[in-house]
Amino acid sequence: MNRHCLVGALLATLACGAAERLPLPSRYEAHDPAVRSQIASLERRIRSLEDVGAAGSELAAAVGELGRLYHGVQLLDTHAFTALEAAEACYREAQRLDASDHRWPYLRGFAQETRGDHEAAADSYRAALAIEPDHMPAIHRLARSEVERRRPDEAAALWNRALELRTEFPPALYGLGILALDGGDAGTAADYLERAVAAEPGAGRGHYSLAMAWRRLGDEDRAARHFARASHTDFPFDDPLVRELAYLPAGSAALVQQGLIAVQAGEFAAAATVFSRAIEADPTNLEARKHQALAHVDAGQFEQAEAAYEELLEFNPDQAPAHFELAQLLANRGQTTEAIRHLTRATELAPDYKQAHYQLALLIDRAGRPAEALERYDRVLALDPDYAEASTRRATALASSGRPAEALEILRRRVANAPADAAAVQALSVVLRQQNRVGEARAALERSLRSAQFAAVDEARLRTELGGILAIEGRLRDAARELRTAQQLDPTETQTSFVLGMVLLDLRRPEEAARAFATALAVRPDLTLARLRLASILAQTDRCEEALALLDDGRRFAANDPVFAQASRQLRTACANR
Repeated sequence: MNRHCLVGALLATLACGAAERLPLPSRYEAHDPAVRSQIASLERRIRSLEDVGAAGSELAAAVGELGRLYHGVQLLDTHAFTALEAAEACYREAQRLDASDHRWPYLRGFAQETRGDHEAAADSYRAALAIEPDHMPAIHRLARSEVERRRPDEAAALWNRALELRTEFPPALYGLGILALDGGDAGTAADYLERAVAAEPGAGRGHYSLAMAWRRLGDEDRAARHFARASHTDFPFDDPLVRELAYLPAGSAALVQQGLIAVQAGEFAAAATVFSRAIEADPTNLEARKHQALAHVDAGQFEQAEAAYEELLEFNPDQAPAHFELAQLLANRGQTTEAIRHLTRATELAPDYKQAHYQLALLIDRAGRPAEALERYDRVLALDPDYAEASTRRATALASSGRPAEALEILRRRVANAPADAAAVQALSVVLRQQNRVGEARAALERSLRSAQFAAVDEARLRTELGGILAIEGRLRDAARELRTAQQLDPTETQTSFVLGMVLLDLRRPEEAARAFATALAVRPDLTLARLRLASILAQTDRCEEALALLDDGRRFAANDPVFAQASRQLRTACANR
């Protein structure tokens, strides 16, 4: 056979073969090589199964798997419309090849719902339920499609069917509640919605709808309680077939998106692991490195977060946000010098980065360099003249720089213009106190607490400051009263509990003082002074064993603290001599 005849024969053979093969989608072209490889591998498997004459169910499973991969790509990239079209085409073919598998009409319905075709989605969900009548996700999604099609009675019947299968199923209770609310039956709506939020208290959307129901029923108190808990958080709905889709695509870019899904679910440690896999797949993926560091922070894995930021900055040292975030980590771990270095670099890279300038000013201020901090506060206020907190901090830096008159003028003006600015009120009191004008400081605090409304934590700070001033004036009982009020307002503020403990000691009430110091330690185990005071009280009340155990536990926080070491030796000696 000559060359032209051979080519003609081959083309004829390919053409005949192609006519008998499944029509696989070809419009979607993946950007990530790893996903392209996955698609090619699945297509080869489908062709191989065709070549050996595989059974319809086996071939359907392979085609459906290709559809699931396309669908997963679309869930990770909502703009990949051609991937969704490809998924639908695969599900349609898989459903034709194996009419006994509910997965293919169900997933096809989900794809149709995604693109807004609720008529087609409803047909597909019904097809899935004809195969698997008790499939809860299909029941729930079909009910929502019926709502979209303005068929509330059909939707209600479906949600009631869901409740027969799973009592107190929150999405069904919520759906029935909304139908009742839309139908003008606020009483029935409230009943359903109360059950829904009782089963899922974190669903803020349910609290909002329940608040509306109680408002229509004229119960403003109940409405207000639920409005306070309202948010955009929906009722969680476990749908394994859909949940699995986003985890099918491979490659670094897909892994980043999968990690973000874990972040949204609050699974920060798991997200960090997924981002690590994304970095392994592509070490140059800076987005993966950034999200890995943030996930470690959210998971409380601060050492790993620090290492992740350092690696990120090795790859790209010009990322101002990374310098800023690393600086915050370092500052929280007491590494002030390094934190200042990274914040300085952040402001050099991004001269208009207001928060970097502000945090840098704070750290320099706390490092005892108020004159240098003033320059930084000025830069912040040049970027944002209305930044009240920066203005207040600048005033305290002025006072520390030996310019208290200017500081007091700024703070008095701020308090006059914004009486509820707790930070400014407290700063005014502190500056007056530092100038030995204790009576004026107390008067300013008392005036503000009488005339303005503050958030609980802000009021607690002001009352703690007032309690300290009353203690300075020798009014210990009044000081204890203010400090107890502050402690009730904000039990997490360690300074309040510590100062209260000191006042109670002066009042010769050691048992109460011990409870105050223990409260401070419960929040801040590294608060050495509270630990030493509590240990001293325990030792003086013949509880040396507890005192020594408390000191032993504190060594991890004060390994190089000479004050702690000396006080520990003295207490041990005192206990040994008892």
